[in-house]
Amino acid sequence: MNPNTNELVKSSMELENSFSSSSHVIDTLVSEGEPPATIYSIPDRYNKDTLRVLLVNTKKYYVYWEISDKTLEEQGLDLNKDKLYFKVSSKDGAELFEFTSSFALGEYFIKLQFENMKIVVSVGKKVDDKFEELFNSNKVHTFSSKMNLPSKEDELWAKRNLSWTEIVRSTMKEAVLGTSSAEQVKELERLRHFTQMEEEKLSSSTIHKGIKND
Repeated sequence: MNPNTNELVKSSMELENSFSSSSHVIDTLVSEGEPPATIYSIPDRYNKDTLRVLLVNTKKYYVYWEISDKTLEEQGLDLNKDKLYFKVSSKDGAELFEFTSSFALGEYFIKLQFENMKIVVSVGKKVDDKFEELFNSNKVHTFSSKMNLPSKEDELWAKRNLSWTEIVRSTMKEAVLGTSSAEQVKELERLRHFTQMEEEKLSSSTIHKGIKND
């Protein structure tokens, strides 16, 4: 091998080792200069009065709560021996379900069907076997398992909406698209037809109201 070639290979290897070593030093300095990662801890509880009810499906509701130390102290509650009482009620105050817990922080799944009504959950204590409310949850409207069919009023609204849509469509088509004379006559006939429909409906509504007022 040519002596010059040997020298070139040797120099190349030295340069490569030097570059690798320098890169390692740079990486080390950069990593040492980075601030340590901040570790955030999620508290076990927030020590704030909370009561929420959430809809899961038509036959399941999720309740979670937290009773603060302040409230427990003010109410003289020791959950080592006392219990919290929870009541599910409808909008008119009818009691639908109840359960108890000995935990200041907890959750509960209610597996019942409350059909199409507003419900609220209350938490309280028992004094002389009487429920004393501490506070309430949010109010939720439960699911309905029934299909809501359109009423006569909905059908009338739909027909009127269709009629006015046809009137606007006819007017816009004539004004914007520049139709021929024959097509304009057809559109005018359609416009007159739907206008007459609206007049008849208005007249019928007026007569009906007059009969009711009499």
